[in-house]
Amino acid sequence: MGDKGWKKFERRCCRDMGVERQAITGERDGADNAPHPMFCFQFKCRAMLPSWLWEWLTGICATADRANKIGVLVLKVPRMRDDDALVILKWRDWVALHGEQKTEHVEC
Repeated sequence: MGDKGWKKFERRCCRDMGVERQAITGERDGADNAPHPMFCFQFKCRAMLPSWLWEWLTGICATADRANKIGVLVLKVPRMRDDDALVILKWRDWVALHGEQKTEHVEC
């Protein structure tokens, strides 16, 4: 069976972070196995994401680019605790900030 697109995406992301993707075994409660020393990841490759998300992210990234900064989109719903809000940024910016670590790898 050929390699699925989502699996290729997971593999590329893992390599960006300096780790190798490990097979899914069902014991990690939804975490993709990218044995990183600091993060547990859940990678999703979806056919569709909301267009408003891309519009907002594109807008803040354009503003940030002009100032030589990284654009970050923070989302929450009414009555959600602020510290539970979601942070969204471009993968290349995430990798630039948190990429390959030269430390011991720990299982999620």
